[in-house]
Amino acid sequence: MTRVDEINAQIAKLEAERASAMNAERANVLAKMKADIKLYGFKTTDFKGVLLTRAKRGTATAAKKTAAKKTLATKN
Repeated sequence: MTRVDEINAQIAKLEAERASAMNAERANVLAKMKADIKLYGFKTTDFKGVLLTRAKRGTATAAKKTAAKKTLATKN
């Protein structure tokens, strides 16, 4: 096995470990959020407007305009 193959094997192993750790941490964060929501008595209506998509807030449109301007500038 070459050194490159060894490194690639290590990368694959570490990526699998990272995915596992992310899932475990994600579960812990979600459990804490659920507990806090229950503790403070939040309702879904309390989050109305907070969870809007970027398109609804208008930031996606602004980002598209900026990208279009940059594209036009590079073509000229």
